[in-house]
Amino acid sequence: MKNNTFLYMLTFFLMAGIAFSQSHISTQTHQSPVTALAALDGNMTADASVFSSGSDGFLVKWTEDGLGEHYQITDLQIKMIARSPNGNDVAVYESDGASINRVSIWNWRNLSRKYSYRFTDPITSIAYSSKGTYVICGTASVSGTVFLNANSGQIIQRKIKEDTGAVSMIHTSKTENSAIMYAPTGMLTYYNLRNGTQKARFSTESNLTQVTMFNNEVFVAGVRSNTIYIIQATTGKRVAQFSANKPILVGSNERKDLLYVVQENRGFKVYSIMNDRNKAVINPQMIGNYNGLKQGENLVSAEIADTMLYAGTSQGNVYKIELSESTESETVYPLTDNMYDYIYDVASKSEDFYFLTPNAIFLSSYDNGIVDKKGTNPGYTNLIPYGENIILWSKETKKSVQLLDLASGKLSVIFTPDQAIQTLRLFGDTLVDIEGNSTVNSYDIVQKKREQLYLGASLQDAVLTAPTDLYIAKSSATNPNVPLLYVNVATKETVPLSLRGNIAYALCFDPNANANELYGIVIGQNSSKKTTTSLFKWNIQSKSASTFIPITDEDGDSLTYLAYPSLYTTMGKNQVHSYNLTSRRDFTYKRSASMPLKIAQNSSRLVILNRDGSISWYNPTLSGVLADWYLTTDGQWFEF
Repeated sequence: MKNNTFLYMLTFFLMAGIAFSQSHISTQTHQSPVTALAALDGNMTADASVFSSGSDGFLVKWTEDGLGEHYQITDLQIKMIARSPNGNDVAVYESDGASINRVSIWNWRNLSRKYSYRFTDPITSIAYSSKGTYVICGTASVSGTVFLNANSGQIIQRKIKEDTGAVSMIHTSKTENSAIMYAPTGMLTYYNLRNGTQKARFSTESNLTQVTMFNNEVFVAGVRSNTIYIIQATTGKRVAQFSANKPILVGSNERKDLLYVVQENRGFKVYSIMNDRNKAVINPQMIGNYNGLKQGENLVSAEIADTMLYAGTSQGNVYKIELSESTESETVYPLTDNMYDYIYDVASKSEDFYFLTPNAIFLSSYDNGIVDKKGTNPGYTNLIPYGENIILWSKETKKSVQLLDLASGKLSVIFTPDQAIQTLRLFGDTLVDIEGNSTVNSYDIVQKKREQLYLGASLQDAVLTAPTDLYIAKSSATNPNVPLLYVNVATKETVPLSLRGNIAYALCFDPNANANELYGIVIGQNSSKKTTTSLFKWNIQSKSASTFIPITDEDGDSLTYLAYPSLYTTMGKNQVHSYNLTSRRDFTYKRSASMPLKIAQNSSRLVILNRDGSISWYNPTLSGVLADWYLTTDGQWFEF
């Protein structure tokens, strides 16, 4: 039986809203390794721009003037990208390294996702056909290759009649009438794309990585065990092999020669393997010798556009070098620069907001723009205002929870968790945390008393709605088999609640407004057995549940924020939604270049902390972004 390699096309509300997004132009680095680089294929093209992708979920289009157009398309790692011959569309493979394997196609002109598919198996290759008619996805399944109509996203059934298995290189002819595929099992196979039949198959070198073609479909190249193999594409026979220490191949079918890059300490060299009459190749010749990499920086990707070599590094930098065919050592500098400080957390304080950076705590607001340093951050990632002081803690660590006296700058330990803290919430003078997804504890700050409130499994969130009333969000796969529990803190009585779903999380409660309602997110199934993620309301008085604004997808990592009557959520991850609980109006805010991470509001301003450490300011009643602010490394706001 064939493997069903794709699950479904994603069509929930976040996709429609992305067209209202905006990118930002800068030379800022990626915040993680540069996973891929993509240029238009050809020796000389009208468009010499290059796209870079990172584990941070950002795509950046680098133009000839050295500036990058930044836009975050996912909260997952981007593993591979491919660029359409139209110069505008980009195909992207995103993955969490486990169950989520998604291919999406982006229109870069309006920053919109044209369509998206989620596959059951990892993607082994992704490529556009030569004219851009198809997006071709290799999958780690028996059936293997999937053809998508590049414009409509429609899956073209049986484009190739036989199962291809996993392939790591796909290339079509200029007419798109045929295709060649390389399988790690050591097979080169040609297919007739007009009738879907196999034309020829050759046994060749197995387990090659970085497989690419060059010299107009004459040669195939790949790497195995620090050796570059050159293969005759029409026979599968080895033409040559060359030793190289961790080479990065820079291949283009439109170029006669193959380039590769080898790093040596804080420098790197570029070599060319030249074509010899289409039958052989000449031994590698060094055509560039460069130094200037940062300490501990490693090259991880490379691409060529016209005469420019682009190289991506483990520290998120992109280097742009003009190849001069000289063996003289030349110092190079990154195209990118780490210009901004990173904001970890944000919280409202009267008409201002606290901002937590790696080294400091600042107080500021949109209306005055003053950056007032209130204290030093001793290495924490989260903050909670507590009167005129600050509680500091770090998610998913066992670091002590500390109280920072802002007046004196003195730190004092509140408690030290036994396991890594997953959530920490404040109710009056009581902190409630979940440790290790299994234990709910409380800590009375005034009485300095710590108490275990509940012991279970797959716990997601916990919140007090009254001194004795605790609500716990969890997985329904563990006993008791419900996603929401009530625990009487005084008696330890536990009551399963009648909320239907597989898992609940992101609880929110406002004791100062409508204290009879608890809100959160629940993942379940609809009447068609499709997975849905919805907001839910639990009425504390009537003990009844209701769900609203469902999306047809599984979103297990979003948040809610309650500023009654507005319930905010990042459900769907790309934008912030505001749902008015009295009028039942769903309102969507236009997003910035980065995806939203956290929300805070005072009487006049809404601030959204983005995943790249920037913030976006809003008037809560208007959808448009007032401004995007980045905190510079010298403690000043920079506005986009």
